[in-house]
Amino acid sequence: MSLQVEAQPRDEVVWMHADFPPLRIIDGPYAGQGISDMIHALMSRELPDFRHSVITANLSRTLNWMESGRNVLAVGLIPNPQRDRVMQYSVPCVLVPPVCLVVRAGEQESLGLGGHVSLRDFIARKRLGVATARSYGPELDSVLLSSPDLSRVVVNKGSTLFESLLEMLLLGRVDGVLAYPFEAVYGARMKGKEDMISIAPLRESMVLVQGRIAAPRTAWGTAMIGRVNEVLLRHRESLEYRQAFERWLPPGIIQDYRVMYDDFLMSR
Repeated sequence: MSLQVEAQPRDEVVWMHADFPPLRIIDGPYAGQGISDMIHALMSRELPDFRHSVITANLSRTLNWMESGRNVLAVGLIPNPQRDRVMQYSVPCVLVPPVCLVVRAGEQESLGLGGHVSLRDFIARKRLGVATARSYGPELDSVLLSSPDLSRVVVNKGSTLFESLLEMLLLGRVDGVLAYPFEAVYGARMKGKEDMISIAPLRESMVLVQGRIAAPRTAWGTAMIGRVNEVLLRHRESLEYRQAFERWLPPGIIQDYRVMYDDFLMSR
């Protein structure tokens, strides 16, 4: 352990949040109203014996700090073998609907978007916009990599994950783009264009994502996960907790989401 780690007080916890609205919203009219923001505020209230601070950090920095054993927590992490090596996790803290197809409002009928859409069929007929170097999950990534006509897949290299794709869609440069429903709603709402998009579920992407709070694999981390779990299990079904996420979902999927969320509350 480094001297810097040893010098960090045990009653101090640093929350590491990615800049990924609306999970965390750093600026603008909805600043501080993201899902991670709500969870951090909840933990600050429920764990008053700790001094809480928040920093913006990408995943690489978060992994480095976890590996060095610092007293940090991160919200919304999805376990995988690389992370499991240095992290331990809480019970699920967020339930995220899978990546969907975002199209222009009013074009569902002309595009034949009845029920769940096949991304492979869509690419065979229409132009799809995706963000460069972004994973959309193994199922969708496999479709994108194996598509026989990649000329129909337009890769956008903009610095924002969804904003540039939304612009391409509304300008008619593509017929659909990939995004999580909550980021599509947030991006369109910020531009006052929420009524200009529609969201269609994808046949190849039907598994909901469960994010967790991560801590380092240290004695401090184990103790904190125990404290965090107590708070989550008491508050996950509260109206405040649910609404922090529901406010960023399309109205058409909220009822289905609530049914799935009731099942989610049974997860550990």
